[in-house]
Amino acid sequence: MEQKDKTSVKELFQIKNFLYLVIGAFLSSPGYYAYLLGSEWLMLHISENRAYLGMLFIAASIPRLLFMIFGGIIADRMNKRTILFISDLTSGLLVSFLVALIWMDSVEVWHLITLAVFFGISDAFSHPAMNSLVAEILPDSHLQQGNSVLQVMQSISPIIGPVAGGTLIVTLGFKGVFTLSAISLMLAAWTVYRIKLQKEETPSDLPKNVLEDFKEGLKYGLQNKLLRTVMFVSLLLNFVVVGPLTMGIPLLVKDVFKENALGLTTLEASLGIGLLTGAVLLTVLKSIERPGLLAIGGLIAQSVLLAVIGLMPSHYFAAGILFIFGLLMQGVNIPIMTILQAKTEKKMLGRIMSLLMTASQGMIPVSYMVTSYLIAVGLSITSILLFAGSIMVIFSISIFLMKEIRQMSY
Repeated sequence: MEQKDKTSVKELFQIKNFLYLVIGAFLSSPGYYAYLLGSEWLMLHISENRAYLGMLFIAASIPRLLFMIFGGIIADRMNKRTILFISDLTSGLLVSFLVALIWMDSVEVWHLITLAVFFGISDAFSHPAMNSLVAEILPDSHLQQGNSVLQVMQSISPIIGPVAGGTLIVTLGFKGVFTLSAISLMLAAWTVYRIKLQKEETPSDLPKNVLEDFKEGLKYGLQNKLLRTVMFVSLLLNFVVVGPLTMGIPLLVKDVFKENALGLTTLEASLGIGLLTGAVLLTVLKSIERPGLLAIGGLIAQSVLLAVIGLMPSHYFAAGILFIFGLLMQGVNIPIMTILQAKTEKKMLGRIMSLLMTASQGMIPVSYMVTSYLIAVGLSITSILLFAGSIMVIFSISIFLMKEIRQMSY
């Protein structure tokens, strides 16, 4: 059985289009994470107003949310390879512009916020294209392993990106980290461009305009009980978790643990290593007998970890918490994504992936706003994390009572 699993993984990489997609993800993600780490630390460096850090995240999340549905419609109508190529290329050019501003010593808060807006728009188009392209390249029988392998490559990136980024900030400054980011994104664009997809005839029943496209995708999604349940769960979880955790990591490093950029690197890299470990385990397992129960168990454990991370005595203990958190995250994300890809009509994949991501992204700006407000009125990030984790524990246990989630299968 073990030999069969290894052969299947090897066969995945014999599919050239999938190989290029994986390499592109491996190159794109570290560039993106290096940019994120650099922009977070640069914002904390140029301004003492911690509210600006929240504005940085909000600036990316709102356009990502607004354009996500349109991104899914475009993914169903256009060559998905082309969408990914344009996304990586424009991201590389945006970071190159930031490098130029740093060389001229002209970076201001509004520059970082504006760049975050453009990155949010780019994400809105690239994510539906990426998730639907996997299902277009691979047969259903390879989807879990394909998603897992792709997650392995993408999970290496949150390790390489922050480690390289934090090291370059300390040794070469912000010029070094953003130059690395721009080069990585440009190389990803070149790799993705090598993907060759067969031209397909446009279906005769394809809606004639964007509005009809949207209505058809929404109707399909609302009639799918599994998708409705997953969207509802994603919306609530992202409201509770994303703002406190995303803003909490740099704030814990800076204000609680009193560490420098390498401390931030340690925490973010630990989360990345956990994501990598979880993806590798799911690749080896090949098939999960009860993916619904795995997802629920992961959510409950993540809830407890979120509550206690701010109580750790040092950033090394917090790094251990984030490692386990990342490992559990893959046990939730990969099975759910695989189920949706397998059970959705191929012609609807772009729109369904965008609906799912719109639901999951829908409360993120609100989460950032609420977290920023709580920080502004004087609540500590430790208290915010403890409160958010406690709410998530109650919510995760309530999810266990949902039959649709417990019985999810491929």
